[in-house]
Amino acid sequence: MNDQSPYTAPGAALSEHQEESYQPEFLTFKGRIGRLRYLAYSVGIQCLLMLVLIPVGGVFATTSGEGSSIFGLIGIGLFYVATIVFSVMFAKRRLNDLNRNGWWLLLFIVPLLNLLIAIYLIFFPGTQGVNDYGPAPCQNSLGVKLLGLILPIIFVIGIVAAIAIPAYQQYATAAQQSQMP
Repeated sequence: MNDQSPYTAPGAALSEHQEESYQPEFLTFKGRIGRLRYLAYSVGIQCLLMLVLIPVGGVFATTSGEGSSIFGLIGIGLFYVATIVFSVMFAKRRLNDLNRNGWWLLLFIVPLLNLLIAIYLIFFPGTQGVNDYGPAPCQNSLGVKLLGLILPIIFVIGIVAAIAIPAYQQYATAAQQSQMP
């Protein structure tokens, strides 16, 4: 016979801080994404759009005629529309991670305030655990980490190049002048 009372609570270990997370989908307006995933998705989609735009632009630039220039302009217009849609999608999901409404995106229209909102999206950490917009996203994969680091690396290379190239040009002209009789 069973010695346990049917009115005894189950023996499962319950904790107050159950970490709930989900794997974010790429192309959706719902859910949350963190800072690194926001950068990675933004850089990744821009690279994909450029891979499509550059060959299409090259084809229309090499062909002559009035019709080809119109198609080129339509292609560039579609590129910008796609860029805006993806940017709004990722920024809204990043705002959701910060427990903010997607309507905050309208602040991007206001000059100077758009810079502050961009800094807010990139540098401020999201809400820990579950917030009003769902559970926290899961840990970033290696691909997301590598893709998210492309933009900061490009910035560092750009700054180094902006300093090094003029200094090298001054050095080269000084060396040429010293060799002249």
